[in-house]
Amino acid sequence: MNDFVLDRDEESVLEFAGVEKRFDKTNALSGLTFSVPRGSVVGFVGRNGAGKSTAIRCLVGLQKPTCGQVRLFGQDPWNLPVADRQRVGYLSETEVPFQWATTRELIRFCKPLYPNWDEAIEENVIKRFRVDVTKKLRAMSLGQRRAVGLLLAICPRPEVLILDEPAANLDAVLRREFLDQVLELVADADRTVFFSSHLLTDVERVADRLALIHDGEILLYQELDSLKENVRRLRMVFPDSAPSEVKVPRALRVRRHGREVLATVVGYSDETVRQLEKDTGATIETHSLGLEEMFIDLVGDDSPVLAA
Repeated sequence: MNDFVLDRDEESVLEFAGVEKRFDKTNALSGLTFSVPRGSVVGFVGRNGAGKSTAIRCLVGLQKPTCGQVRLFGQDPWNLPVADRQRVGYLSETEVPFQWATTRELIRFCKPLYPNWDEAIEENVIKRFRVDVTKKLRAMSLGQRRAVGLLLAICPRPEVLILDEPAANLDAVLRREFLDQVLELVADADRTVFFSSHLLTDVERVADRLALIHDGEILLYQELDSLKENVRRLRMVFPDSAPSEVKVPRALRVRRHGREVLATVVGYSDETVRQLEKDTGATIETHSLGLEEMFIDLVGDDSPVLAA
């Protein structure tokens, strides 16, 4: 998959270089390597247990890698100076801490810590999500608690916003509100967003780049528009039963179903398809794929793979 990896000269604001993280005998991260350029919005996706949250915790300085390097603004997040921590917004996948406090109390505590705190964003989030600032967090709904977490992450107007499953377990309306709020933050400045999600429709709507992690390492990293343009599914229909082996150039996955072979390929072109028809004698149809279909073909449960 090396031809998927972006090789760019843009200034990187966060980087993973050969990062491994072990828990006892289990490798959560296995040589994780990629970088995120300033001003990009990266969707960080993968199956449950792929290593997304572990990578993010290493990125924000909550865990130390077993080996390798993580860099945020070119520095080790574990020792990031206070002035640089003020440039980062973070929303974890877990509950907002201090459940005994009210939103008003949390704002009163956090606001003096951030010189760029934006009261207009604060008011907008409170109004948009109908947050009762006098109610203790533990008495709020899940959606309102996530809204408070988002408020604390974006009111400082961070240069880098890091979100771990920000809209998990929320209904479609609240998810849309969350995404709109994030988009508004990045629309007027050169800000960077790095967010994990298992909701691929959300990723398609917000992200301009996709980073796919699988078994603790990056399997794919590419601009989203380019990825969707270059990946196709080929439906190959043979006159009789399909051969037991079919060589399909640049295939991600090839599966055989009676007279048909379904091949998901990268680097699609009409010329490649015409040559494949000539070589195999099959009739070939091409189909565009959504992000979810690509994801399943890349990291779904194993099925018979005839070529790669």
